[in-house]
Amino acid sequence: MSGEQQRVAARRQLGAELRSLREQRGLTGVQMAERLGWSQSKVSRIEAARTRSELEDVAALLEALEVPVALRADLLTLAEEAAGPAEAWRNSSRVGLTRRQQDFINSEASASRLRHYQPVLLPGYLQTPEYARRVIELAGSKDVERALSMRLARGAVVRRSDAPRYEVVLLETVLRWRPVAPDLMAAQLFALEEVARRRNVEVRVVSLDDEQSVFVQHPFVLYDFPAGAPSEVLVETTRTDLRLTDEADVTAYAGWFNRLWRAGLPRKQSMMLIRTVAQQMHDQHKSMEGR
Repeated sequence: MSGEQQRVAARRQLGAELRSLREQRGLTGVQMAERLGWSQSKVSRIEAARTRSELEDVAALLEALEVPVALRADLLTLAEEAAGPAEAWRNSSRVGLTRRQQDFINSEASASRLRHYQPVLLPGYLQTPEYARRVIELAGSKDVERALSMRLARGAVVRRSDAPRYEVVLLETVLRWRPVAPDLMAAQLFALEEVARRRNVEVRVVSLDDEQSVFVQHPFVLYDFPAGAPSEVLVETTRTDLRLTDEADVTAYAGWFNRLWRAGLPRKQSMMLIRTVAQQMHDQHKSMEGR
């Protein structure tokens, strides 16, 4: 079998697997498309193998379908085979979906707890479509729609039925940094408050009124796994992400997170602050409308 024939066969197998997974979950093609913010025809083309599947699109589908980590890794490998070496490299280079980042998608799927610190903007897991779109645009993405669909699909991690424990520390400046119009920012913060009411989620905000007792200049996520598996750290920067697995590094970041967690307002006060800033954004919008 030639290389092209092998890629076509892999593409057909991948499409059939994705269609089967969707049907097992009782979803129609239209419902799947709505969940991802895609057209229904895009879902159909991927499942029918009428188009080459972008790696990040396959990752988004697998996340939205809550596919178990082992099967997810197998299907991402199949997607690479379907793309072919040159196409897989082109996709990875253009959107940054490297093997390392695929590993983080798998980490999210299998983690029992995520501990997230964000001093700059709201975490992707908690972003509304409007907020996410603008952040992606500001980051200079060459394909906003593709990046947006993947961002929103990954947001399902903290909302699924077997979601991990998600602990977040935000600086108050994150609530006040406004990349969108005041009404959209108000909607984003009200949505944040709603997600923060979930039993598996706790958001703590470090108030600007308090003396600051710890300084960490970059965002990071700690992944904790069940059955005593070692934790990992994802350090987020503007241009790349750094994965840390060394025990000393993980211990250091866990210590910083614990200090940040203690510095944050308790759950109830954090929720009140989020609602206060959301109401301020809403009032600002109404004031602008009245001019």
